[in-house]
Amino acid sequence: MKKNLRNLLVLSLGLITTIASAQWSANSTTRADNPDEGERSAEQRINVSADWGAVHVSTDYTLDMTSGEMTTEVYEAYVSTDLMGMATLTAGKQDLSFGSGALISSNDWGMERYTNTGGDIALELGGFNINVGTLNGVAQANNYMNLGGSFAGADVNILMMNEGDNSAHGYDLSYAMGDFSLAVSMNEDMNEATYNSYTVSYNVMDNLTASVSQTSNEGGFSMDNTALSGGWDNGNIGYLNDGDEDRAISISYALGDISLGYTMHNIDNEAAGTESEASSMTLGYQLNDNANIGLARFADVDETEYTWITLSIGL
Repeated sequence: MKKNLRNLLVLSLGLITTIASAQWSANSTTRADNPDEGERSAEQRINVSADWGAVHVSTDYTLDMTSGEMTTEVYEAYVSTDLMGMATLTAGKQDLSFGSGALISSNDWGMERYTNTGGDIALELGGFNINVGTLNGVAQANNYMNLGGSFAGADVNILMMNEGDNSAHGYDLSYAMGDFSLAVSMNEDMNEATYNSYTVSYNVMDNLTASVSQTSNEGGFSMDNTALSGGWDNGNIGYLNDGDEDRAISISYALGDISLGYTMHNIDNEAAGTESEASSMTLGYQLNDNANIGLARFADVDETEYTWITLSIGL
């Protein structure tokens, strides 16, 4: 009896020590959908993360505030180690994002997560950051290689992916000169469809930026593990349809704790003989160091309007 009690106390002490030694963080996102028609809905996601040295674990607790249903899912779980001071090896479930995000990206705005399970080797070589890894466990048939850095005053990113005999690649270039900046993104998916974007921005004043862009989808470009695949649910217009060409004008303004953004999209498809418009408006306010509230209103090409109110709190 005494031996069992002693073992229990030792185990409890070890568990308490392990929990106390972790670096904890938590954040909560609550989003209410207020449609023009239909029922109002709300969803809350609480993310709790813990780090023990090279081990990272992050869990999502999501509550449907309409039905009361609660779901729990591991968001990230990985371990990292240094490789003789030359590279870093990370293995497990990770949220990856490279380049423009057209091929693979995090979902910073929406409630749905996009993660990948596999291994990643990261190193810096000649001022460039290089990542090489797998996307489907340790399967050799699904890999990626990303190279990003600055060259001759321009930021460059090259991403190559393969899935069996199919491959996808993306090339991103951005360059700033004075108050002007230029961004180019050229992408091809696993089915050889293309998604290209060209953006010119001008810093009108310290807090006001205006930009014009042209984006095209040829062949029905689409990738699953990106924020663009979710469209307005992820706070963006998405990949467009096959043959669409989107010409957009945007402004963004920030003053202290207040931020404002507005974008007008004009979309035409010569092959289908269609023209349509869409718009997005965002308003944000930083309540304090740990909390912010935002309003987003989107008007889709079919004249459907979406309104989201988001409260984010981090610890």
